[in-house]
Amino acid sequence: MEDLFINEKPVKTLITIRRNRDEIYCNKISKKVDTTYAHTVRIVSRLEEKGLIETHKKGRKKIIELTEKGEEYAETFQRLQELFKEEERENSPDPKDIIKNK
Repeated sequence: MEDLFINEKPVKTLITIRRNRDEIYCNKISKKVDTTYAHTVRIVSRLEEKGLIETHKKGRKKIIELTEKGEEYAETFQRLQELFKEEERENSPDPKDIIKNK
């Protein structure tokens, strides 16, 4: 249901940044979100334009941090994601029932 209502990759990017507060950059995000590096760079640029993240250079890496607004969005999306997963678990058949019916 989540993918029906929410644009998946940008939301997952925000949540990934929130969960990895140490040092997060595009290459790490692309691996965790399962998208290409180029697509991640585009998402990060759009999120920065919207004021949800800030970036700064540390050597060759572009470190990404949530802004206050980005933190609020990421927290909200993370709660929604948890609600969707909870609903999915509640509506999924019990594996024991599936085995019994075979």
